[in-house]
Amino acid sequence: MKRTKEIKIRFTNDELSSLNAYVSKAGYTSREKYMRTVLLDKVPREQPNIDYQKLINEFNSIGNNLNQLVRLAYYQPLVEQETLSLLSQLKTLIKTTETAVRGAS
Repeated sequence: MKRTKEIKIRFTNDELSSLNAYVSKAGYTSREKYMRTVLLDKVPREQPNIDYQKLINEFNSIGNNLNQLVRLAYYQPLVEQETLSLLSQLKTLIKTTETAVRGAS
């Protein structure tokens, strides 16, 4: 649907600077898109930084590798129970750390 209606709004320099900062943190390229999102009851989220994304990707890789090791350990008859226990503890530790890093998201 084409938008044909316009609303004019005035800001002080400080207000405009704050708005621009919010727009940038949320990852929007235009103030109009950001303001439309806010006004239509959608909550814009701040974009995670690159280091956070790298950390999440690393956790995913570690989790995949650990799952492969655990699967292999259960199918190999020569693996000692102590090794299985350590793998299980490691998996629990990684899940706990991942939950702490990801937070509520």
